[in-house]
Order: sequence, then structure tokens, then C-alpha cells
Amino acid sequence: MKEKIQNRIYKLATYIEIFFAISIDIVILILAVKLVVEVAQPGYFNQAEALTTFLQNALNLVVGVEFVKMLVRHTPDNVIEVLIFALSRHVIVYHLEMWEWLVGVLCIAVLFTIRKFLFTPFHREGDEDTPVQEELAE
Repeated sequence: MKEKIQNRIYKLATYIEIFFAISIDIVILILAVKLVVEVAQPGYFNQAEALTTFLQNALNLVVGVEFVKMLVRHTPDNVIEVLIFALSRHVIVYHLEMWEWLVGVLCIAVLFTIRKFLFTPFHREGDEDTPVQEELAE
């Protein structure tokens, strides 16, 4: 009985996770269309901060897509990718002091090193199905 309740709660959590992933995808699509419409306006890049604003918005969308991938596939690679994109966005978009920039680059290098050397083949993406993939297959 206890195991049956736990399984139902787990399935409910999986469905909620799928719902949020779909909701985030819809928001990302809407914001991507909005970004394209804004950029297509004449004189958009005449503003002083136009490139920074564009990069900030575009990289926010990229981080959002990676976050959805992390929700759907529970792998260490996806978590590391989200962190890499988020840190990269921060280093690129914000005007940091030199030491802050250096710390950001070192953090990204550490994340790449972790991904390259500390994951065993078991942790690699696609080796086994995650609960969300199993739910979608049913």
C-alpha cells in the first residue's frame, strides 16, 4: 500500500514536471517571437545599449531552453550545461571587474573539467532512460 502511494506521488510529480517544461517552452517561444519582432524594427540597433539588451534577451532564452532540457532529461550533463550557459551569459552580458570576470571564466573551466573527467560512462547522456522519458513512452 505504501509503495503504491509512493508510486502515484512520483507519477504525479513527473506529470507536474512535464507540465512546467511545456509551459516554459511556450513562454520561450512567445519571448523568441517578441525578440525577433523587436529586432526587426527599424532603428533598433541605433540605441546605445541595443547589442547588450539583445544578447541578454537571447542568452536568457538559451538558458531557458537548457533548463527545459534539464527538466526532461535528468542527467548530470544537462545540469552542467545549464550552469555553463548561465555563467557564460553572466560573464558576457554584465560589465564586470577584471577579477570577477576571471572568477567567472575559472568557474566555467571547472565545469568543463568536471564534465570531461569526473563523469563515468554511466553518467553520460542517453545511457539510460529517465523517469520522464519512461512516462512519455507509456
